[in-house]
Amino acid sequence: MSIANGDLLKINNTTIPGIKEYKVGRNKLWKDADRNMNGDVRATLIGVFPKISIVFRDALTEDEVSTICALLDEPYFNVTYHDAKLKQTRTAQYYAGDYEPEILDRQRKLYKSFSVNLIPVSKM
Repeated sequence: MSIANGDLLKINNTTIPGIKEYKVGRNKLWKDADRNMNGDVRATLIGVFPKISIVFRDALTEDEVSTICALLDEPYFNVTYHDAKLKQTRTAQYYAGDYEPEILDRQRKLYKSFSVNLIPVSKM
């Protein structure tokens, strides 16, 4: 998988079609976060949890949306994505947030753009 050849994301080794936008948020999860009377933060970093935000393009076909839904509807799945920090691909277990495919053209069986967040199960 290479960012140069357009393989931005794979779920369970299937390249995801129709990606319009793709970003990896390096989300930090903190434990026991608090501020003292001087305003200083006291917290323990649990880890970085890279959330992947995807926006799909307009006019996805019925078959493409069916493939995407089948992959995202699994409770957990392996995601292979490009990690900018490591400058290489990484595979980890994720689950999908809510998403809402909406019909664009019923006769041509095309769908409107929609988005979904992929949330990691474990810290990286």
